[in-house]
Amino acid sequence: MKSRLKSLLGVLCILLSSPGWTCVDGKGFFPDNNLYIPPNAKNLGSISQQDVDAVLSKVSSVYKPIVRNFGGNLVLRNLWSDGKVNAQAYRQGTNFMVEIFGGLARHHRMTIDGLYLVTCHEVGHHIGGNPRYKEAAGSWAANEGQSDYFAVMKCLRKVFENDDNESIVNSMDIDPLVRTRCEEKHPNNNEAAICMRAAMAGFDTTAMFADLSNGAPPRFDRPDQSVVSQTYDSHPAYQCRLDTYFQGSVCDVSHTEDIGQSDPNSGTCNRADGFDYGVRPLCWYKPTNGSGGGGTGSSIAATPTVNGQTEIRSSNPNQILPIAFNLDAFRAQGAVGYAIEISKPNTSFTNPNGSSPDPVNSLGNEVYWKTSGKYNLHPSIQLPGWGSYEIRVIAVDRARTAVGKFSNVLKLHLFQ
Repeated sequence: MKSRLKSLLGVLCILLSSPGWTCVDGKGFFPDNNLYIPPNAKNLGSISQQDVDAVLSKVSSVYKPIVRNFGGNLVLRNLWSDGKVNAQAYRQGTNFMVEIFGGLARHHRMTIDGLYLVTCHEVGHHIGGNPRYKEAAGSWAANEGQSDYFAVMKCLRKVFENDDNESIVNSMDIDPLVRTRCEEKHPNNNEAAICMRAAMAGFDTTAMFADLSNGAPPRFDRPDQSVVSQTYDSHPAYQCRLDTYFQGSVCDVSHTEDIGQSDPNSGTCNRADGFDYGVRPLCWYKPTNGSGGGGTGSSIAATPTVNGQTEIRSSNPNQILPIAFNLDAFRAQGAVGYAIEISKPNTSFTNPNGSSPDPVNSLGNEVYWKTSGKYNLHPSIQLPGWGSYEIRVIAVDRARTAVGKFSNVLKLHLFQ
């Protein structure tokens, strides 16, 4: 298999991972980023410190007694003076901590309903159920996709239940597809209005995610088509997250039916019970028939990402691009490594989800002996010029024979 892939100039306009406060064992509401918005910054959004206090107070009034039933004391904190653009959940003994950083609230894309969603997401890490993070340090915490699903399907419905939701929605710009789906699945006017608020809150936060990464805006009518081979614990791509918010919003299972702490199908819209709407998207979730968070049934490798994204735009490739991948699901089939393949500029692979390298539109591929981690792509050294590239991975055994099929592609757009 061909080694190193050729040269070019420029800079990736993405926020690469950096140390900082996190949500669960290294995971924030957004992937770690180096953006910092102090209280005295110019061109701030419209949310005030008092607004954050009001959001946290309202969520606390609903969920503090619920969390007590889980053996915890819910503590919500407004870290207004801290400019980090993120939020976090962690535990200190029996204290179930949720912290919102001021930088996130001050970002010009953040809205009040978006802030409610972020807070509900962090509460979801504590009580959102299965699937949970697999690593030991996070075994108590619902994973990122599950926390997103819980936030809109359970938490926002409880928090918004007694609002004048119809009046609130009448003053909002609601996506037509959202309005149609919410009215179809929720005949009750108040419930339909909550559905719309929740879905649009999901749009607010994922549009902010797109803004942070200089990516294309998410869309309700173009869901992520990726299919994971095992449940993905970390941050899904932001389009995938919007899909989760939308599906969770239209699910018509009552918010009074708790999501199962062991059975992920309990209290949800799920495929095992015949639902074809409101289900967790396959771009992060591998369905199960009972307990547990996923399996290895699909032969298609999980899509590689950068900070949870599957599409990146850039204008200068002198900065290294860390491509995250996880092919551990194929270890039982003999996988001990992976091959990464990159397309020629402005072309697509001729054999998507195949098991052989592309004979026409490939720049080449490389093999490495691990099944999960990060591949550091240096575009100025490894790519031949400006343009759009497709990047994909596949598991291999010790004979460098493919195990399973190539992933869906990570798209990289390099432009002047």
